[in-house]
Amino acid sequence: MSDELREQFFTSILHFRKLEAALSNECEMQMNEMAILHSIAGTCCRECPCMNLDVPGMQKKLHISKPAISYILNTLEKKNYITREIDPKDRRKVSISATPEGKAAAEESMKRYDDLWTEILTQFGKENMKELIRLIQELDCLYENFSR
Repeated sequence: MSDELREQFFTSILHFRKLEAALSNECEMQMNEMAILHSIAGTCCRECPCMNLDVPGMQKKLHISKPAISYILNTLEKKNYITREIDPKDRRKVSISATPEGKAAAEESMKRYDDLWTEILTQFGKENMKELIRLIQELDCLYENFSR
């Protein structure tokens, strides 16, 4: 593989990280925090609010560990976005709820994300976005096969 192509790939990955950082700044929380808060608050999608946090599903979706999810939950709790309570009927279970501040933050971050998404999609184009997503997913599958 050429050194130039390798350098372009590396630089492109850094640009994605800058895009993620810009989105995080725009939404005033990290992407993983936003995804988990939206899941808890029921604002993760317009079609079907998902009021329960599916930890294994979040691990798979975000490609992070269970301890990382616990860390994010601690962060959201410190920001007063969520509360956690032990289920009195089954002490092994913890109920996680969005606070009014958490619901407001989730709604605001979703609005900001939607505004940014609309702008990006308008300028980049729907077909280009579909192709980019397809290529990223293909690269992700390739990476997962290497890391096994």
